Amino acid sequence: MKNQRMLTAESFRTDPLTAARQLIGAQLLCGNCSGIVVETEAYAAVGDKAAHTFSRPSARKFVAENDAGCAYVYLNYGMYWLANVLVKGSSGDGFVLLRALEPQKGIATMQRRRSRKTPRDLCSGPGKLTIAMGIDGADHGASFVGSNSRLRFRAAPSPVEILTTTRIGITKSADLPWRFLKKGSLFVSAQKKGA
Repeated sequence: MKNQRMLTAESFRTDPLTAARQLIGAQLLCGNCSGIVVETEAYAAVGDKAAHTFSRPSARKFVAENDAGCAYVYLNYGMYWLANVLVKGSSGDGFVLLRALEPQKGIATMQRRRSRKTPRDLCSGPGKLTIAMGIDGADHGASFVGSNSRLRFRAAPSPVEILTTTRIGITKSADLPWRFLKKGSLFVSAQKKGA
């Protein structure tokens, strides 16, 4: 995997749907831990009622002031940090929520952080993922694409078969088919009927 290219800001100068699909199969690296991205969701900065930018001026300011590939990390329901990648392109800005990983390296560290043993339980949800990888509010505004960044993505080594469903865990704009999963992965957060 060392010879695979690292994703740059250019990888995130596109629309949220394209970026969310492109991250499936990529490797997320954070310190001594890494995992393969097996589930993402796309959020549009304009017109998407489920996106923070729809109701939060601070989120709109974040989009305006930061570059593509920046980490948007927020506390969900006052309990779990959720990690997103900022996407900025001519077709529209937005975010990609990292929903699930297949753990690869640093599994003992992830097990300790999550107080779980089974690899399948470590990163199978956006809150679990951040705990296992050690991502929190201190990473908000950090870069996923800087050469010295703690958080980095390595491109998928080969094309991945992707399933598309509607997003989960939301009530607004819930009918949009903007959730992407690595087909056949046992590490996704939840399967929908018919997926």
